[in-house]
Amino acid sequence: NFAPLLFHTISRLLVVSEDAPTITIEGTPRLLSKSLPIQRQTFPLQKVRGFQCTHTKTLHHFTQEDPPSPSLPSQSTPTSHAQSKSQSKTDPMLAAPLRQGKDVAKRLAYATAPQVAPHLRLHARGGRQSSTATVAVFHGVGQGHELREMKLPDKLSEGELLVRLECATICGSDLHTVDGKRTEPTPLVLGHEGVGYVERIGSDIFSGDRPRKGGWKLREGDRITFSVADSCGICPECTLHKLPQKCVSLMKYGHSPIYNGSGLNGTYATHILLRRGTHVVQLPQGLSSRVASPANCALATVVNSLDMARLPRFGSNNSAVVQGAGLLGIYAVAWLKKRVGMDHVFCLDTNAKRLKTAERFGAIPLLVEGSDERSAEDHAAERARQIRAWCPRGVDVVVEMSGVRSALTEGVSLLRHGGHYAFCGMVHPDSQLSTLTGETIIRKCLTIRGVHNYTPWNLSEAVDFLKEHQHDLPFDSVLSPQSYSLSQIDDAFAEAFTGDNCRVVVDCKI
Repeated sequence: NFAPLLFHTISRLLVVSEDAPTITIEGTPRLLSKSLPIQRQTFPLQKVRGFQCTHTKTLHHFTQEDPPSPSLPSQSTPTSHAQSKSQSKTDPMLAAPLRQGKDVAKRLAYATAPQVAPHLRLHARGGRQSSTATVAVFHGVGQGHELREMKLPDKLSEGELLVRLECATICGSDLHTVDGKRTEPTPLVLGHEGVGYVERIGSDIFSGDRPRKGGWKLREGDRITFSVADSCGICPECTLHKLPQKCVSLMKYGHSPIYNGSGLNGTYATHILLRRGTHVVQLPQGLSSRVASPANCALATVVNSLDMARLPRFGSNNSAVVQGAGLLGIYAVAWLKKRVGMDHVFCLDTNAKRLKTAERFGAIPLLVEGSDERSAEDHAAERARQIRAWCPRGVDVVVEMSGVRSALTEGVSLLRHGGHYAFCGMVHPDSQLSTLTGETIIRKCLTIRGVHNYTPWNLSEAVDFLKEHQHDLPFDSVLSPQSYSLSQIDDAFAEAFTGDNCRVVVDCKI
């Protein structure tokens, strides 16, 4: 993880193990295929993945021209010549002659890492690491999930993270896949919402791969959430357009088949392998893993759809209508009330039970009724009358989270001149818009913004929001009281299809 420089020739490595251990590298760096003059780089040792500061040893001026002595004495414990000779006989790794820069790094990693037998290596939370993962494999519509053992990778590539999952939640997109409304390549491990612990961190600075951004902050045992998509970070979508969720080489967790990479691509499993371009956020202590599980899908999407910088620049920005009281809608109510600071947030839905939940987050609930077109229009007019009693000129913002195409006309009619329509619920084919005219949009000077998924910084904002309001908002109320085990995954889906809870929780621990 040596800054953005890739050293293709390393002439010297020097490690000093004192109060503030550092690693010093001298060599010829290569930056974007250009060779630069020899440079000297010094880094705090604790920021170099793969090294444990509590087990450091002094490596005296490793150079290609001057191999080190066979024994590598510890700075804290002086070693006699006889002891060094004895050690060189029993430790061939340390006694072998130094040849190339890669040998230097191999020697360095060996000397500084704690010598623990692989079969005795412990998981950061206190359990033994497993060599296999248990996954729930989905084969197609009408078929139950199959529990299967999959071998964990022996070695991780630069920037990869092997995560032991603690819990997951069932998203609406997974329901659409299971009942055939959405098509995915099979077989696959579904699930993209979840929380887990970092079990292993891939580190290979000589592989030529770019290091994980901010990866030096991660440690084994950290409890994390992660972005639902992995992106390259270098294509125009990732860089110029600031839309990494539309990366040209995008991979989405829970939507990729088991023959893509390691196969550990979904959260309905004991483990998931996160790729280098996946954004990771450490979870604060005290924040429930159940509560944090949907943050990397529903809440982060809401943060993106209601980006403060994109809301109307003029006007009071004091009122909004949220169409839909699913988890996206309820999170939108919470965000508008707590983060944006709106006084009047109306929530529209056909489900009276979910409207009661939305009311607990600060919404003014309005039930959507009407079995036929005529009665539906009458009820829509009555809702408009109630809303305009509070906001005579119309509301500042409307958020479409219902996925119902008929909601568009009502939403536009409720907006004031210059209002903002956040449009992100209709991510399905049955979304043909034929009732709205261009004239309406132009004459009302409206902004309609389509939003799909989110950016890495939206996920960080979402976790901060949960941390800030975990005690004054009932986030647990949107979750199923019971957590289902992986062996009960089909029962969990059956409950999710009832719609009684916004999210059903799956316990991923075995």
